[in-house]
Amino acid sequence: METVTLQAHYRPRSTKSYLKMLRRQGQLPAVVYGKEVGNILIQVPLKQFQEIISKHSLGSTLINLEIAGGEGNGESQSYLVMIRELQRDPLKHELLHADFFQVSLSEEIETEVPVHLVGEAPGVKEGGVLQHMLREVTVSGLPTQLPEYLEADISGLGIGDELRVADLQVPAGVKILDDPDSIIVLVVPPVLEAEAEEGEAAEEGEAAAPAPEAGEE
Repeated sequence: METVTLQAHYRPRSTKSYLKMLRRQGQLPAVVYGKEVGNILIQVPLKQFQEIISKHSLGSTLINLEIAGGEGNGESQSYLVMIRELQRDPLKHELLHADFFQVSLSEEIETEVPVHLVGEAPGVKEGGVLQHMLREVTVSGLPTQLPEYLEADISGLGIGDELRVADLQVPAGVKILDDPDSIIVLVVPPVLEAEAEEGEAAEEGEAAAPAPEAGEE
């Protein structure tokens, strides 16, 4: 699992107007919590945080959170954390708040990692349609053992074939918690295209049928 560094500062418990002011200044209100750290209110640079979440998977990236100016003693503190939750404006989709939770390198955690498809499915070349059903799976393991993503090899899938959670390969010490029979990806026949062609043929047949003569019903 990759580790990135994020700078932060302590912030006081405050009003909504104060939080809005922080966001206007390019700061994102956040909180970090855990057994050792307790519950600490912080703010992080929005631009730096957006860069991290745009380049890394939220559920499989460790963050070295460096909080400048410790509470009361002026010393910086460093915590190993992961992103637990993001809050966004429902209309503008802008980031409003972030939750970080402290992790221990000696304790297993549960998180979600993305599933990346690799290879080319022969069934697609034959006209089938690839359907990616499950894009993330829940895994457990020590933070340093967790992969950034899992690969699903689709190079052996023909039309009608599927790949399930049980088919995924995971690193030693990592467990997948999802149902082993859950379908990750499958290749289906081009049913929609066939139905569309049948529909067009039916319409053409109706258009070609002679119109009834006067007096006929």
